[in-house]
Amino acid sequence: MSFAFNLFLTYYFLVLSFFYVLISEKSPQKFRFDGKYGLYVSIEGDHYQVHWLTSAPEEGYLNTHTEEVENSSYSTPKSIIHKVQIPLYDQSMDIDFGSPSGGNGQITIVPNHERDAFEFKGVDSVYVLGDTHGNFDEVVQILQNSKLIDENHQWIGGSVHLVFLGDILDRGKDALRLTWFIYELEQSAAQHGGQIHLILGNHEIMVMSNDLRYVSAKEQQVANMHQVSYQQLYHPTRSVLGRWLSTKPAALKIDGILFAHGGIIMGSSLKSLNDRVYQYTQAPLFSHLMEQPFDSVSFSQVEREEQKDYLYDSFGPFWFRGYVQTDTLGSYLDAILLNNKAKLHVVGHTTVPNISSLYNGKLIATNVPKAGTEMLLLIKSKRSKYHRFRINLLGEFVVL
Repeated sequence: MSFAFNLFLTYYFLVLSFFYVLISEKSPQKFRFDGKYGLYVSIEGDHYQVHWLTSAPEEGYLNTHTEEVENSSYSTPKSIIHKVQIPLYDQSMDIDFGSPSGGNGQITIVPNHERDAFEFKGVDSVYVLGDTHGNFDEVVQILQNSKLIDENHQWIGGSVHLVFLGDILDRGKDALRLTWFIYELEQSAAQHGGQIHLILGNHEIMVMSNDLRYVSAKEQQVANMHQVSYQQLYHPTRSVLGRWLSTKPAALKIDGILFAHGGIIMGSSLKSLNDRVYQYTQAPLFSHLMEQPFDSVSFSQVEREEQKDYLYDSFGPFWFRGYVQTDTLGSYLDAILLNNKAKLHVVGHTTVPNISSLYNGKLIATNVPKAGTEMLLLIKSKRSKYHRFRINLLGEFVVL
C-alpha cells in the first residue's frame, strides 16, 4: 500500500476511535491521547520500543540522553501513531518525545527496579490517597493544593511520605497518564527527601494478569491505536510500567500504621504475605493467569488455580471488604494489629461517603465515591499516636 493510503487509514482510525470513546462514556468530555496520556514503552530484548500518539498527523521526534552516552535523536514519519526503537542501557535514560505542534513529553526511564521495601520507621507525617482509578486531574489538584507538588508536578513535600493505596488503574479516563505521573513522582520525591509508596490493589493484579473487565473505553483506545492488547501496556515483564508495578508490595507498614488495599484479616506476617505476592507477580504464569482460553500446554493448571485462589481470594488483601461492610470484626482486627505490632489499619477498596474512622479509631477507610477527591493525613504526636485529618480537593483540612 502507498504511504498516502496508510496515512488515510491511520487518520480514519483515529477519528473512529475518538467517536467511539465519546459515545461510550457516560458524559461527553475532551480526551487527550498525546504526550504521556498515550505513552507506551515496551521492552524488547536489548532495546526499548517507545510508542506515542499525536493529536494530528505530524512528523515525530524523540531524543535520548544518559550520563555516559551522548544525546541521540530520532524522527518518525508523518502520522498520529509513532514508534522508535532505542538501546536499553543499564542506567537511567531521559527521553524527550512529541511533535512540532505540541503534546510533547519528557520521561526518565529507570532500567532496573528493585523490589520495594514494605516497612519503614521514624516517619512523622504520612499522606494517604485511596483508590484513584485514573482520575489524574483530581490527584494533581489535591496534591498541589496540599503543597506536596508544584505546578510542574515536582515534589515539594519535603520528608513526608505519600501512600497510594492501590487501584490506580481501570474505570477512569487517564489511568495511563496517572501511572506515569506516580512513576515520575516516586523519582522526584526520592531526590527531595520524600518517599512515595504504591501498594498493589485488585485492579493492578487484574490488568497485569490479563483480566480487563473494567478498562475504560478511552484507555482501551490507546492500546488499540498502538495495535497491542491493553494488558501489554502493563505487562509485568515486557513493559516499563508493568515491571515497575510488579515490584510493589501488597501491604505496607510505616511505624505503627498498617496499610493494605482491601485489608488484612488472615494471620500471615507482613513479610510472608509480601513474599508470596512477589513470588507470583514475578512468575511467567502471572501474565497469563486470566487468559481465555488458558494455555495449559505451557503452564500448569494446578499452579494457575493456586495463584488465582490467592490473588483473587475475597478474604485476601486485594479484595477483602469485611472491615468496612460490618462492625463485627473487631477481634480479628485486634489480632492483626497485635500480630504486626501496629496500632492502626488503613484500607481502601470499599467505598465510604467520606474518609472515615471505624472500630474506635483502629481502622480508617479511604475509598470515596469520586476517586482522588479526598486525602488522609496522619501526623505523629509525642506519644506515638496520630493526629488525623481529612483533606479535600481545595487542600482544606478537617479533623477526623
